[in-house]
Amino acid sequence: MIDARSDISVIIPYYNREEYIHETVQSVLAQTLAPLEIIIVNDCSRESARRELDRYTGACRILDLRKNIGLAGARNAGMRVALGKYIALLDDDDIWMPHKLEVQHSYMERHPECFLVHGAVWAFFSNKPEEFWTWCVPGSLTLAQSLKDLCWVCPSTMFFRAQDAQTVGGFDPAFRQCEDRDFVIRCCAAGFRIHCINEPLARLRRENHDRLTRHKWRMLRTDLKMCWKHRRHYFEAYGARGILSFVLEKSHTATRDTRYLDGAGRLVLRFVEPKYSLKKGFRDPILSGIVKEIEGIVVPNLR
Repeated sequence: MIDARSDISVIIPYYNREEYIHETVQSVLAQTLAPLEIIIVNDCSRESARRELDRYTGACRILDLRKNIGLAGARNAGMRVALGKYIALLDDDDIWMPHKLEVQHSYMERHPECFLVHGAVWAFFSNKPEEFWTWCVPGSLTLAQSLKDLCWVCPSTMFFRAQDAQTVGGFDPAFRQCEDRDFVIRCCAAGFRIHCINEPLARLRRENHDRLTRHKWRMLRTDLKMCWKHRRHYFEAYGARGILSFVLEKSHTATRDTRYLDGAGRLVLRFVEPKYSLKKGFRDPILSGIVKEIEGIVVPNLR
């Protein structure tokens, strides 16, 4: 049941996932803290997949897009019509833990300086046991950390303040993949603080189904595009070695389990090890903001 007293808008981009959407929506309806609204953004799915959404017209708001614009554009479309103070994102094949919204809402109310809070997940597969995945770092995620391959904010655990998300322009629709990392980098560069709750808040589907992360070469191309977009941040934080390290790590991910290329990638990494060493004098926007607050200086728009 939707709680009229809640202040959370849940946004679920949907594209031809009729076999999973029921579990996804039910995990929202089963939350211990009910949301204000559930917005399903239909990203121009085929007709048969769109019909599956008719069963949720009483519990959800269905937003139909006239053309397919990708995850970033679909999330932005949902955010533009959202009424809540907070935005909670959920992909159409993932599942929330029952207490997810309650835990994150409580955290944000206790930490007004925080813009976005995310969490760990249980990744589940079709051919092996579930795995606990976490990307938590102590304190606020820094810009320098967000540039590394190992630091990731899972979109299905993102819970953030709607007004501040508009300040940074939402997600970049130019990215069909990697839109989440681009969003996080821009938020950190703007001085918005991102925190992590180191407990599983969602179940991340990693079965043998069609998903963006399975298209390794497309992902690599988009990762390189993202790195080029933020090349100034990479260079200021780590120099040219930082850019090279990110490219090497992402290239190795794309070539893993590919005959000949996998071996070649591992050979390259033996001689050129990815290494992120902060340049002397680099001032991270997040750390600078924390120091200024400690000194009693008011920083405009810093959450």
